[in-house]
Amino acid sequence: MKALIERQLYRPAVVLPLLVLMRLMVTLDFNLMQVTFVVVMKGSQYMFQAVFRRRFDQADRSDARPPQVHAMHDKTCHC
Repeated sequence: MKALIERQLYRPAVVLPLLVLMRLMVTLDFNLMQVTFVVVMKGSQYMFQAVFRRRFDQADRSDARPPQVHAMHDKTCHC
């Protein structure tokens, strides 16, 4: 049982978010309404950044020049 607990719970992906949530709850005096508001706002901020980062990356790729093709043998020119 101890090995199962160590394998499942002693992972940074599980422990760190729980510690962050605990710290947030302590700083907001366990007011669940405020904690919910902060979690929702942080989540929307991360989603906003992820959406616009992906759009920005796609815009950068679309501005790239297409490869030049040699007129004599229709192969890409690497000059």
